[in-house]
Amino acid sequence: MTAPYPYALTFDQYRERLARDHSRMVELAPSSLDAEVPACPGWTVEDLLRHTAMVYLHKAESIRTGAKPTGTWPPAELALLQPVHALQQCYGRLTEQFDAHAPEDPAFTWVKDDQSVGFWIRRLAHETSIHRYDLESALDSATPIDPDLATDGIDEILTVMLVRSKPDDDATGATVTLRSAGLAWTLAITRDVVTLERQVSDRADAQISGRPSELLLWLWGRGPLPEGARPSAPAEELRRRLASAT
Repeated sequence: MTAPYPYALTFDQYRERLARDHSRMVELAPSSLDAEVPACPGWTVEDLLRHTAMVYLHKAESIRTGAKPTGTWPPAELALLQPVHALQQCYGRLTEQFDAHAPEDPAFTWVKDDQSVGFWIRRLAHETSIHRYDLESALDSATPIDPDLATDGIDEILTVMLVRSKPDDDATGATVTLRSAGLAWTLAITRDVVTLERQVSDRADAQISGRPSELLLWLWGRGPLPEGARPSAPAEELRRRLASAT
């Protein structure tokens, strides 16, 4: 995978990490279905599994049909499955579609410039890494996200997820520079859009640096500001905008 994803892994690497994190969820879930998920108030591990299963199935159908799934969603029969079984069955449906297509094959996505199966391979690797972390957090056993996946994940949440944020009449126009793994992203937060440049700005209103996993988890609302970063109004504004997109 190349531009517009300059820090992307190979599709084989995404799939390896997706398989590993999915397996970890299946391993841990049976003994913890009633545990509360700290980052998702009101959710138990069972809710997390059912959500992840639904996402897998939705994207499998987006690939299979080439269109956004319609009708009643999720299908009623999904709720009849035991949660771990639902996760495994929907993961199987997803990987069947990945196996049946080349990454460059067409698939419905919400990103106009990337209507490809490869988009979903990348997106679901990141989705699963976050939810694996969520499940481990419910058991007080959370482990970091791989640095290479997390670095690409930072770029993904800023370029693929943040574009879904709603206009914000309270936007200040503040700029925030994020730094990790020798890379930088500078964001300008305006009412209608958040613009991005992959470079440092010494004039940014806030500077936030951290290791890839801790910075990514903060961006996803899964952890505190990276160690050493100062709380600031621009940082809080960025997190609010991300929350509306994710």
